[in-house]
Amino acid sequence: MSIQTIVAAVVVLGALIFFHELGHFLVAKRSKVGVLKFSLGFGPKLVGVKRGETEYLLSALPLGGYVKMIGEDPGDESPAAADPTRSFSKKSVGTRSLIILAGPLANLILPVFIFWGIFMFVGQSYFLPVAGSPEKDSPAAAAGMTAGDRIQAIDGAPVERWDEVEAALRASGGKPLTLSILRDGRTTDVRVEPRTEKTRDIFGQEIEVWDLGLRPLVSTRIGQVLPGQVAQQAGIRSGDRVVAVGGEPVGEWDRLAKVIHGSPGKPLTLTIERDGKREDVQVVPRGTKQQGAAGDEELGLIGIGPAPESQYRRLNPFSAAWAGLTKTVDLSVLVVTGFVKLIQAKISPTTIGGPILIAQMAGEVAQRGLVDLLSFTALLSINLAILNLLPVPILDGGHLLFSLIEWLRGKPVSLRKREIAQQVGMVLLVGLMVFAFYNDIFRWLGQ
Repeated sequence: MSIQTIVAAVVVLGALIFFHELGHFLVAKRSKVGVLKFSLGFGPKLVGVKRGETEYLLSALPLGGYVKMIGEDPGDESPAAADPTRSFSKKSVGTRSLIILAGPLANLILPVFIFWGIFMFVGQSYFLPVAGSPEKDSPAAAAGMTAGDRIQAIDGAPVERWDEVEAALRASGGKPLTLSILRDGRTTDVRVEPRTEKTRDIFGQEIEVWDLGLRPLVSTRIGQVLPGQVAQQAGIRSGDRVVAVGGEPVGEWDRLAKVIHGSPGKPLTLTIERDGKREDVQVVPRGTKQQGAAGDEELGLIGIGPAPESQYRRLNPFSAAWAGLTKTVDLSVLVVTGFVKLIQAKISPTTIGGPILIAQMAGEVAQRGLVDLLSFTALLSINLAILNLLPVPILDGGHLLFSLIEWLRGKPVSLRKREIAQQVGMVLLVGLMVFAFYNDIFRWLGQ
């Protein structure tokens, strides 16, 4: 694991833990609850400084953090713990619930600000509505569409982004559509009838969608070259453009990907263009089992990704804030759906990852640039918030559950029952962490 990967992981996880604990800390202070410790990490203290009654710590195990409040421990018999103006346990159920909820809420607020900044200073990314080569026997092919056709309108409604084309298809219900396309400087109308196509969603579940057999046009310029993979070992670099495979010209990424995916273990000759010069490079795609529309299939991979060709549109501060909030809500729904499908056993538990996977992913996205690293941090922050809201006793969601029971009963859950629940929660959490480490190690060894 490289130094860059470790640094990226420490920065990302440190930021998420800091904001989570800061949420608890600020609301506790606002509620006039005494805070004794604010720690990043668990276990032995590495460094610390005391300001007022609060000791700020950096601890040895960087797998979380905590805020220790006066009266939080049921066994605390200090005079301060008996003071209703300073003790956490003496505050109302509502106040305690707000303090508990503040951590996950901080992890949901952070992505809104991250996306707000990205959309305002970098821009919101989108693909132009320019078609790649249509699939054979598809509705687009039957209508005579070709690579490079720019879709200007659908049923008279102008479109400027590829996602608007996809939205029109989803809304069509299979009814024929009239596409106004620009080709060689001339505009013409074509009539297409969407077909149903079986595919898999982000969770690997089979779904049916309306489809024309079209994808946005993406050139064969290489962006990402994964370290240690086939392409890098063959001398391929980011910025190279693949102009032919086996002597056959290839002008778009979809065609290149299909050839590589369909050639696991078979030698391929890629003609690479670099700085105006061309050279042939020999590669043998590595066979990898992946889930496709037809189930498990072996795909050839060489460890490359296309150069970003999406456009960016900067938004004003108000539009960027709304877009950031919308993006956070959409991702939150996606994460919750993932948790539900995991519980329903519709997603394999082998997808669960721990610190090693997070570190690897942080290192990979850090290589792509600051925007990708910030977006990854936002997604991870949403995951952390929702994980903490699960009703497991040792997590924030478990504490909120106890508060809800206390509010409904009019009295708190007995100390003995809470201790048992905490022990059960600890066993569950430790078991989940061990399983995540197990998955991480086997993924790592299998690379």
